[in-house]
Amino acid sequence: MGQPTLPRCACCGFRTGCSTCPICFWTDDGRSDVHDDVGTGSRNGDLSLADARLNFSIYGASTPRYKDLVRAPRADERP
Repeated sequence: MGQPTLPRCACCGFRTGCSTCPICFWTDDGRSDVHDDVGTGSRNGDLSLADARLNFSIYGASTPRYKDLVRAPRADERP
């Protein structure tokens, strides 16, 4: 049998299985695509998942201030 598949990050889509993703620095707060455009003041502050995804596509991090904290995905973390 192969290794178990880790859950994908809601923001960047990579399979890190971490509560705070080392690839985009999004903190899993249980939000899903249903409410992706709403900032709730959760662990990610008022940042919505939709905005975090846009930031990741532009800056490579869920918010520009985390650009220096993230790392590139490993081959085993790709979707």
